[in-house]
Amino acid sequence: MSLFGREQQPAKPTSSPSPVSPVQPSGGRVSTLVAAGSKVTGKISGPTEVVIEGELEGEIRVEGNAVVGSAGLVKGEISARTIRVAGKVLGNIRGLERVEVLASGSLEGDVSAPRVVIAEGAFFKGKVEMTGNKPDEKPAKQDDKK
Repeated sequence: MSLFGREQQPAKPTSSPSPVSPVQPSGGRVSTLVAAGSKVTGKISGPTEVVIEGELEGEIRVEGNAVVGSAGLVKGEISARTIRVAGKVLGNIRGLERVEVLASGSLEGDVSAPRVVIAEGAFFKGKVEMTGNKPDEKPAKQDDKK
């Protein structure tokens, strides 16, 4: 019992709010954040999602999504389910489902994904390889070509 008859409220965790990104990672997965002002050298991999707001020199290979925020810089390859670039990437990227370069984004490297979106105003230098089939499209059978 407290001094003035009020019940004590349980202490709330003192975690800082998550950074505002152009695209928040989807719920339900663990996220890895490289915060603005941070510089990381190495490899990030695993069944996680990644948000880069700082600088990463190395490689990203994750099963979830990868977001390079507007202040983010990645020098190296990125491989993820979906990749969204609002900052700067210097390296090749491979999206298993989709790659999107937003208007504020800059990408110098090759892109490989079934669906690729490069917004008006984005900077892109490299080549694009559209892989796989469209979601509703089935591969043609050899017998169908007779």
